[in-house]
Amino acid sequence: MGAWWQSLSTLEHILLYIAVPATLVLLVQTLLLLIGGGGEGGDLDGGGELDLDGDGIPDGLLPDPDGCGDPLSHWDGDLDGDLDGEAGDMPGQGLHILTVRGVVTFLTLFGWGALWLCQTGMPQWLAVFLAVPIGLAGMIGVAVLLQQALRLQYDGTLDLRNAVGCTGLVYLTIPPNRSGPGKVSVTVQEQLREFEACADSERPIPTGRPVRIIGLLEGNTLLVEEVEA
Repeated sequence: MGAWWQSLSTLEHILLYIAVPATLVLLVQTLLLLIGGGGEGGDLDGGGELDLDGDGIPDGLLPDPDGCGDPLSHWDGDLDGDLDGEAGDMPGQGLHILTVRGVVTFLTLFGWGALWLCQTGMPQWLAVFLAVPIGLAGMIGVAVLLQQALRLQYDGTLDLRNAVGCTGLVYLTIPPNRSGPGKVSVTVQEQLREFEACADSERPIPTGRPVRIIGLLEGNTLLVEEVEA
């Protein structure tokens, strides 16, 4: 081992000093990710609102005393981009390459790649030049993997804003003029779910009638309107 260390050039020593610490940091990050403590932070600069209090209602949807108030008059957030089925800049959208994990991955693959190429007898300048795309490929690969992981994590979290604009069927008759909630069955994020619903119609909407979700009310209640079969 000592003889091998002495045989290394100055550049190869520098590459080892880069590769070894970066590898250790990458191993620690991977371990934390596996146990759930090393995830990258999601984007919070999108147009969507987040449910931070855990009540299942997106923050910005203010309580309504009668339980069936106007959804838009009680909404202080931004639904821009959500009415057509999009959820703003949610986790998993966009490829985030310049992250701490990405930089550590680049340094790890760059260091070991350049060292290995130098050991094969390749000129040092060429080894360093070829190691750069190796490190960049690792950064992009990690970014893609994290993007897919965050997308799967988000897809498993039900966001009722994605129900706006969808159609469903009345499960329990919906009383007229928001006099009380009925129930509707609607598919949201590929999940068939039942939700309480109110309507502005002058007559009850009977079981089995198709409806369209046009807004959100307090307590995970949907505002719906009847549509033609």
